[in-house]
Amino acid sequence: MTTTEPEIVILSGSLGETSRTNRLAQWCARQCAPRAHPTVFAGADLAFPFYQPHLADPAPQTRPFLGALSRADGVVVISPAYHGTVSGLLKNALDYVNELADAPQPYLDGRPLGCVAIGAGDQGAASTLQTLRTVGHALRSWPTPMGVGLSQTRAELTGDGEPVDEQARNQLRVMTEQVITLARINARRRAARAAARVNDLPAAPVSAGGVR
Repeated sequence: MTTTEPEIVILSGSLGETSRTNRLAQWCARQCAPRAHPTVFAGADLAFPFYQPHLADPAPQTRPFLGALSRADGVVVISPAYHGTVSGLLKNALDYVNELADAPQPYLDGRPLGCVAIGAGDQGAASTLQTLRTVGHALRSWPTPMGVGLSQTRAELTGDGEPVDEQARNQLRVMTEQVITLARINARRRAARAAARVNDLPAAPVSAGGVR
């Protein structure tokens, strides 16, 4: 992996091992893999105790999760629609991002955020997608222009998580492409900062126009 290959963290909000949410997270990771380094946290990886702020050492099992997010250049969140909103599992995991408040790049500051909601009906998928984008804004991320809500036949997946519906498949590919494109800018900035630390020099600015 080169120093400028973006790190993409993908979060699944379902505990079901073979749930659509978990399978779609793996499919999205495969879409990122040729040009980025994806790390998937399935629902079981996010089964943390309820978040309690101001604890000296909250939930040590969250360290790999928080470490991955602190290094992430981009993030994708996928949630089932539970009663019109995100799963409690995913919301609780995102609450732990508060522990990155004092990080060099706090919370999810400056990262592109791809948002996907999966629901039985259109209304639940739409409201859940909006909630993911709202939480993303609160964490200082940049939700991508393309957010994807999947319901009814659009939510059908093959065994390996690929959407059956062509439009849904294309929208997800656009979303992951937007995450990767913006994450590459972050990765270049990260490499520039690392080089500056080694040389004890100010990091040179990186413009979006420099990304190919």
